[in-house]
Amino acid sequence: MNEETEIVAVAMHRVGSQTNPEGGIVECPQLLQVDEVTNEYLKEFFLSSFKEEGYYHFKTEESSQNAVCQMITSIMDNDESLYSQSVILLRSLYAKCTSEVIPMGEFYVVKFKNCFYEGAFVDAVGIFKSEKKEVYFDITSSDGQLHLQAKQGVGVSKIDKGCLVLDVDRTKGCTVAAFDHGKGDNGNYWIDEYLHLYPKEDNFFQTQQTINLCNDFVRKHLPENYVITKDQQADLLNRSTQFFKEREDFSVNEYMESVIEKEEVAEKFKQYKQDCERSIGYHLADDFQISEAAVKKQVKVFKSVIKLDKNFHVYIHGKRDLIRRDYDRDKDLYYYQLYFKEED
Repeated sequence: MNEETEIVAVAMHRVGSQTNPEGGIVECPQLLQVDEVTNEYLKEFFLSSFKEEGYYHFKTEESSQNAVCQMITSIMDNDESLYSQSVILLRSLYAKCTSEVIPMGEFYVVKFKNCFYEGAFVDAVGIFKSEKKEVYFDITSSDGQLHLQAKQGVGVSKIDKGCLVLDVDRTKGCTVAAFDHGKGDNGNYWIDEYLHLYPKEDNFFQTQQTINLCNDFVRKHLPENYVITKDQQADLLNRSTQFFKEREDFSVNEYMESVIEKEEVAEKFKQYKQDCERSIGYHLADDFQISEAAVKKQVKVFKSVIKLDKNFHVYIHGKRDLIRRDYDRDKDLYYYQLYFKEED
C-alpha cells in the first residue's frame, strides 16, 4: 500500500453458508458512503495484509472459471457498474458457500486507483470478506456519567479474506494478489473454488518451488532411494541454503555440480524434478533470477537437525568435516564425534 492509493467506491453486502441457519445473503441497496477518516481506516483495513511477492492469475481455460475475472474487468472498464457487478459477485460467492463451517460475514467490492506495481501506478479492484468479530468497549457519557458496554464488531487491523486484481496482464488472467487468513478453519473455498487462481510463474514462484523441490529431494526422496547418513543429509541441506542465499541466479546445472556433486545422485535429482513437474502441473525453470523475498520466506525449510533417539538434537550449520559418525561395538550404539575450537 502507498499514500497515493485511493478508494474510488465501495459496495458492502453480507454472505454466509447455504447450510447454516444463520447464513444467507443480505444485499445492500446502494454503495457505501463514508467520511474521509473512515475512508483512510478502510484503506488500511483492505490493503495491509497484501504482500509484495507471490502473485496469481485467474484461470481462464473454461468459462465457468473466469466468471469472477469477467465481472472484475467490467468494473475496471466502467466504475458505474461496480454496484451491479458486486451483487453478481456476492451471489457467485454464496453459490460456493456450501460448508456449514463458513461463517456469516461482510463482503466488500472496492475500486482503487493509483496502486503501485512494478514501477507504475495502476487501477485495481478488490474483493474482501470479513468473518471474525472482535469484542470492544463502547464508552459514552451522559449527565456527567460514563457508561461502558461490551459490543462485537469487525476489527480494523486485519481482514480475513482478500483479493486485489491489478489492471495488468489481462490476456493472461490479470495479475492478482490474494490471501486467506481463515482457510484452516473453513477450507480453501476462497482461492480455489471461488476465485479460481493459479500462481504466476515469476521469479518468486520459481525460487519458492525450487527450494521446496531441493528440500523434499534431500529429506524424503534420497533416504528412500539412496544410502545416505543423517550428517550427509544435513550437509546437503546446509549447502543448499548457502547456494540460494549467496547467488543472484539459479542454474540447475550449477546446483547439481556445487551442491549434489555425485553424478549418480544428480541424475536422480533431474528425474525427481521431472516427476514433480508432472505432479504439480507447472514447469520449474532450469535457470532464473533468485528472489530474495522467496529465499527469506522459504529457506528455513533447509534447517538441518539430527535427532538422536529422544535424548539429543544436533543442529548442523556447516563444516561437515568436523562431525564424524561411527559405531561402538561394545555398547552396540552409534555415536557422533564433534570437533570445535570454542564452547559458549
